[in-house]
Amino acid sequence: HTAAENVHFVNNFINGIIDRELYKDLLTGLYHTYVTLEQLLEEHAPTFFPTLHFPKELSRREALEEDMEYWHGYNWKTRQECSTPSPAVQDYIDRMKEVGRLDPLLLLSHAYTRYLGDLSGGKVLSRIARRALHLGKGYDGLQFYNFDSIPSAKLFKDKYRTAMDELVLKPNEVGSLVAEANVAFALNMRVFEELDVKGGVEGARVRNVREALSYYDIEMEQQKKEGGDGSSRRQSWQGVAEEEEEAKCPFGFKGGPNPHGHIGGAVIKKTERLVDDSNEESFLAPSPSSTEAGLRKELSASVGEKGGRCPWPFVFFHDPIMGMKDWQTWFVIGLALCWCYHVVMQ
Repeated sequence: HTAAENVHFVNNFINGIIDRELYKDLLTGLYHTYVTLEQLLEEHAPTFFPTLHFPKELSRREALEEDMEYWHGYNWKTRQECSTPSPAVQDYIDRMKEVGRLDPLLLLSHAYTRYLGDLSGGKVLSRIARRALHLGKGYDGLQFYNFDSIPSAKLFKDKYRTAMDELVLKPNEVGSLVAEANVAFALNMRVFEELDVKGGVEGARVRNVREALSYYDIEMEQQKKEGGDGSSRRQSWQGVAEEEEEAKCPFGFKGGPNPHGHIGGAVIKKTERLVDDSNEESFLAPSPSSTEAGLRKELSASVGEKGGRCPWPFVFFHDPIMGMKDWQTWFVIGLALCWCYHVVMQ
């Protein structure tokens, strides 16, 4: 995610600076990406990971078609710039097709990286885009971020992760899924890098596709050196999730991040569960969306604006320093001192 935030387009997006033409290019790339991904999932998911196939809830193709019409016009399908994927997007498509042909189970890595990333950051990113692009209320032009068949993103993600944990896999398959998730993230990064080049950012370049694909072999080699098969990574997903649950404020802020995790600009830690947490919480793409410190700041800021902090006096259970800053604390101290003075004088 640190690498993603260094991409000019991503950094600008999460800071509310969005070039309309580049945004249209982004949507076009997403459309071609999801058309391919969902065609492959429809073909292979029912056989290789049926419990993780949720076309009704997650499918983005129709939503992206609506967005394409909004931004490119009703005849967008006949326009050259809309019908032809960019080079970086084409490389991404080619990789998914290759995976579908050689090892369809690894399509799960691409589905996880894309869908849970978009679902995680969707509401925040749609708010940013709506303001930056001066759009009206609702999801006109932003249907991509609208998962109307998922009432609760958190509950759905928990369900998805549980299904992943329960998936019966051979030892080597766990490691392969982790390795392919690295590739998926790198290929998404190349799409953003390409937008920087299109935007004329000084020094911008698109990394060679061979570099992106090499992350698979690098990860597999690392697993061999560690003497594992990737299952230790799988256990770490659960550990990070447990840490996040412990980090949540137990008082007065149910279901939100620990409000004390964002003091003086510090960033709240979010749960990401694949490849050392690098592939889910989307900024714009993956989670990998879309990448993350900026988005976390946006999330943290929205918490702060709503006054999302532990109420007094419960704050003393886990953040006494903050509790000492509250006026109620000093009011009680003052009363106690007055009572002590009264007792002494008698």
